[in-house]
Amino acid sequence: MAILIRNGKGKWKSLTPSPYTDEAHLQKMLYDSPELIPIQNDDDIAVFIREAGLPGSGSTDLLGVDSQGNILIVETKLARNQEARRKVVGQILEYAAFLWNMSFDEFDDLFVRRREKSLLALLADNLPDISTETVRETIRRNLSAGKFQLLIAVDQINDELERIISYFAECGGGIQLEALELELYADGDTQILVPNRHGRSESAPVTSRAKMLTAPEVLNRATGMARDRLKQLFDLWTAAGHRIDPGTQGASFKADIVGRMQPIFWAFPAALQGAFNELVKRGAPEGAIQELRQSAATCGGFDRMKALNAAQPTAKLTELSAEDINRFVEAALVLVERWRELALESLG
Repeated sequence: MAILIRNGKGKWKSLTPSPYTDEAHLQKMLYDSPELIPIQNDDDIAVFIREAGLPGSGSTDLLGVDSQGNILIVETKLARNQEARRKVVGQILEYAAFLWNMSFDEFDDLFVRRREKSLLALLADNLPDISTETVRETIRRNLSAGKFQLLIAVDQINDELERIISYFAECGGGIQLEALELELYADGDTQILVPNRHGRSESAPVTSRAKMLTAPEVLNRATGMARDRLKQLFDLWTAAGHRIDPGTQGASFKADIVGRMQPIFWAFPAALQGAFNELVKRGAPEGAIQELRQSAATCGGFDRMKALNAAQPTAKLTELSAEDINRFVEAALVLVERWRELALESLG
């Protein structure tokens, strides 16, 4: 299938395929952009390590954990590699079998050796209010039960691998094995990625999750000044006619962008967090994203450099003034309006 592109009302032209130089290229792209890796809930975050050495089993390309405690094993293969057929399935199952019944401390040590920090600390860097004990227990249970999300990332899927993936989706007895096809194209200096997910079964069992909170429960978990700031965020966002979806730790502040609810930022009982990687991935206008970043950078609770560059910068609510909250929400509302205008223009 040809991928076409045009600027304004000019002529459509075919995009040029941009092949990966090698499997390390694909692996690094996924590591540098973990938002490309599908997880159970789009509003969660995940942390990964590369080349996790498993004695007797080789090294996984990517090993990760999301903020619910779900464990992800990712193996990358290019179509030109003959291992991108049945052998890669055996490899990823071998890695899963090795991790099965591993203790939490042994599993955590894999992250400490690669990133010099425990996986719970890595998650807390992105979600300061995360319940580390709950996540630890979920990871422990998943290791004991052998519950893993297995993902084979390829540049182009072949018929044999697609058939194997389909078999596991329909008859795999609960094994979560999928393929993620990532075709890369180029238009000058611009890269275009076309992702295609294979093998996801809507009837597949979902890994056990923590209890979803209600909005009052999220608020009641905050205390003192943090509660005042969190309530201010809730009040401003709902007054603008937008939606707040509570999760297991905090809430996602969303807006309707031409029929699709999109996350704009997140808040927790102790923190406000930018969702800039999600905004980029979902197609929000670049200029409005930068203005929201600049607004965050002027708020006392954000580290300026992280606000301007990090995927998900975080600020403690107790370090934000009422004026900071107003300024951040105003910039978020401007982004919503510009995103809506852009989406309507793309519809013709």
